[in-house]
Amino acid sequence: MLEAYKKKYHQNNFQYILVDDFGAVLETDNNLFTVQPKSLLQECHPFFEILSGLLQGNDETFEFSCINLDFENEILIADITIISQNKNENLVILENLTKHYNNYQLTAQTRNESIINSQVLELKNEYLLEKETFKNNFIANFSHQLRNPITASIIFSDLLINSNLSADQKNYLDIIQSANKDLKTRIEDILDISKIESGKLSLNEKVFDFSKLLNDIISGFKILANNKGLEFVFNLREGLPEYVKGDQYRLKQIIANLITNAINNTHAGSITLNVSLNYVRAKKANIHFEVIDTGIGIEASKIDTIFERFNHLDSAARNDKRIGLGLSIVKYLISEMQGNINVESEVNAGSKFIFNLSFKLSNHSESIKEELLKYQVPKLNKKYHILLVEDSELIQLTILKILAATGHFYINIISKGEELVSNIINKDVDLILLANTIQDFSAMDLAASVRNLSREYKKTPIIVLSTQAFKEDLKSFKQAKINDVVTKPFDETIILEKIYNNLK
Repeated sequence: MLEAYKKKYHQNNFQYILVDDFGAVLETDNNLFTVQPKSLLQECHPFFEILSGLLQGNDETFEFSCINLDFENEILIADITIISQNKNENLVILENLTKHYNNYQLTAQTRNESIINSQVLELKNEYLLEKETFKNNFIANFSHQLRNPITASIIFSDLLINSNLSADQKNYLDIIQSANKDLKTRIEDILDISKIESGKLSLNEKVFDFSKLLNDIISGFKILANNKGLEFVFNLREGLPEYVKGDQYRLKQIIANLITNAINNTHAGSITLNVSLNYVRAKKANIHFEVIDTGIGIEASKIDTIFERFNHLDSAARNDKRIGLGLSIVKYLISEMQGNINVESEVNAGSKFIFNLSFKLSNHSESIKEELLKYQVPKLNKKYHILLVEDSELIQLTILKILAATGHFYINIISKGEELVSNIINKDVDLILLANTIQDFSAMDLAASVRNLSREYKKTPIIVLSTQAFKEDLKSFKQAKINDVVTKPFDETIILEKIYNNLK
């Protein structure tokens, strides 16, 4: 009798799904939601997009708690276990804990906030640390695997565009470069989400040429829009300040994500960027931005949810789903910059994203010019010896091409960390380019081995080529007496700028 009850109630709360290494459903009991055999589990809900990164054929188990799943307007809150196996058969187990989590939420709402916080800290701290470790390791591995090939693709596309190409070839290369930038943006988006969740994303305010920044952004997106048959309109109103102080990288990221979103969801018509001055007060300029498209539009009921991570909008015109992080990052950055964003939209009539940001006024035009001048190629009275320590053949070839094209350097390349000290002692070395990880060695360990040599090597410039971009990573490099960091993926201008600055 007991077995009958166990079978009845256990089955009601669990669903077992067997998938192959690509996420295709092999078998399922459909207890909680319906999924067809041979269909991709990733198509059922955006959460399952993680399968492509987890199903690597290793015997590993991954657990996820309190996952909100929306199936046909029914909310399911579940704990999910993913068991990756070596035989192209992987098990996904869903436990329906909707009632449990809802009751927990109801109980939490009736208790004193301080008591709840202490209980959460006591009961969940170890579990959250494990989840954070898994997430950071996943992001680090994901980022590392992608950064080297994207770096090579960016650099060689830039080199190729300056060669003798036909009009068609240049057009194809423009498309490749656009795809490279899109891939780079997606990597940065993933890293930024991690920084936001851990409270490590910070703003870096500098004086910059406001209109030049906008024109630089627009030049790339005009090509992207035109390739899709869309008109691109840019209106820069009169009265805007020439130079302002703020985080130009984050402003560029906000505008780029909004324009990318507009282009992705527009099939005919135009994309418009309007920029105008609201007012000047207390040595600050409040500036008004509008990104307008004639695309698929957004239902009124879904406008409040588009800034949520991994959310999607169904397009009746194309019957597809767009999943991303860009709008979530946009909302966070605008909030951090003390601004606000609103959306006006109508289905099949387009959308308008409106936001306002304040920037400090600056008249430092001369200092900006000096800042730009210091990045110009210096006049060198000799050729410098560069030692590259890197085990990626793609990065080796990429840097070799960049440095050889200048005619300013001799390049020695090694791919093993244990060869670093002997190459420094036995050969002339004016600067070291060092991968942040190379086989069993870290950049900090290798830098320490150089600094521990005789006094003449303590000031040899060391630049790390890093796949780690978090603030604490950069701080650790500095503490290890590393002079500078180039974060992958990089372009030709960035790495040459760093080299020249450290050889002055």
